[in-house]
Amino acid sequence: MNSIQRLRGYGLRPTRQRILIADILLSGPNRHFNAETLQNDIENSGGHMALATIYNCLNNFKTVGLIKQIETQGETAVFDTNVKPHHHFLNEENGELIDIDPAELKLKKLPEAPDGYEIKGFEVILRLQKST
Repeated sequence: MNSIQRLRGYGLRPTRQRILIADILLSGPNRHFNAETLQNDIENSGGHMALATIYNCLNNFKTVGLIKQIETQGETAVFDTNVKPHHHFLNEENGELIDIDPAELKLKKLPEAPDGYEIKGFEVILRLQKST
């Protein structure tokens, strides 16, 4: 499926900017990225796109489920092209995320959800630092 078909399949109009971003993000292996690294990828491919336009496209992609945003508590939004449930290691030194297979993490018990809510799922981030 090409990027235009994929965007349409998610209900997004295939604009030039969205097609370019989809071609970069969704044609290869899953990856973690932020808007600035994506802007570098766009420029390395011979294109140009304002950071605000990139964020708008990424927010559209996130809203429809093409990508997800990982909450790392850092200043920069980090996105993931792997939208299946999985966990991450976070290297606190450089901000790098490393996928953890969900089968590798076992929890004995989850807390009860607050009244009026149910647990939809969970993703764990294990923070890493260099051992001394």
